[in-house]
Amino acid sequence: MDAEQVGRLTARWIAALPGEESTVVSGLGVQPLLAILAELADEPAHTELAEAAGERYGGLLQAPELRMALGLWTRPWLELQPGVDRFLPPEVRGLLTDQDALDAWVVEHTDGLLQRMPIDLTLDVLVVLASALVLKTEWELPFNEHRWGVRRWLDRTDRDLDSLQVYEGAAGPLTVVTVRGTGEIDVRLVVGDGGRAAVLSAALALDGDGMSGTDVLAAERSAPGVELVESVRPSVVLSLPYFEIQAEHDLLQHKDVFGLTAASDNRRGHFPGLSPTPLAIDQARQAVMARFTATGFEAAAVTAVGMALSRGPLPEAKALRVQLDRPFGFVAVHRPTGVPVVAGWVNYS
Repeated sequence: MDAEQVGRLTARWIAALPGEESTVVSGLGVQPLLAILAELADEPAHTELAEAAGERYGGLLQAPELRMALGLWTRPWLELQPGVDRFLPPEVRGLLTDQDALDAWVVEHTDGLLQRMPIDLTLDVLVVLASALVLKTEWELPFNEHRWGVRRWLDRTDRDLDSLQVYEGAAGPLTVVTVRGTGEIDVRLVVGDGGRAAVLSAALALDGDGMSGTDVLAAERSAPGVELVESVRPSVVLSLPYFEIQAEHDLLQHKDVFGLTAASDNRRGHFPGLSPTPLAIDQARQAVMARFTATGFEAAAVTAVGMALSRGPLPEAKALRVQLDRPFGFVAVHRPTGVPVVAGWVNYS
């Protein structure tokens, strides 16, 4: 999994979102789906999806505090191509029967942080492809928690001055405070003078080290969100609100970001590598949450793509149509013996 590619996808997504309100997204949750869909698509959907994914599918990122999973559900009658096994082996596949089964998968693979698959399971949906991730980490140095008005506030004093870095970028200076987890996951808190898209895009493109907190303190340099205060020892005094954010995103509102323009054109099928049935993307959504507490950080995301039958020309075939718009009879029969159980007549004329 290429960090630069996922960062670029995430930055494009954030830049496409309107407004400045609180939100949360997971580019990591989307990228594997785009890469798999690119492998299964024909042109022009293949090129669009591959460019959005940034790289070929190379598996899921896993860490002690991070779990990812894939799932594929199809209608019982839908034929799958043998090549699907390369990306979605039988053990991650199921039959698309009801919403409850999809929701149960979400609960299992997010440890209950999310409860519902973000897809409307209409009769038109023939395929659901989904990814789930759950992240739980604890802080090396926990925070103190207290009330400030109606908010829960967190603060701590860290003697590691270099947990703070100041970067110079096109959008101006950027203050980054790294909150270390006990394992492989850290959380970077980022402050800049620009808006949401500018600050987060810069944060997602960080390369190398900035000016260390030690040098910032020695130079008494100003930086976004940083002020010099009296203290008994050099330290980084960090204060922030407890936060919990939930969001749901419709990826089809930003088709160009995710390479979904051609793939969602339902005038023809786009995924011959998945099924001989002509399929187009009908829905693409992500449900995501993040929670920052005194003791750690939790996040979960479920990204799902629903496919429906394309509305373009189907292979020519003959059909026998029976239209019961005249009086007709019915008989309920015990199959093993042929014994009629009930019989009747319908006449609405």
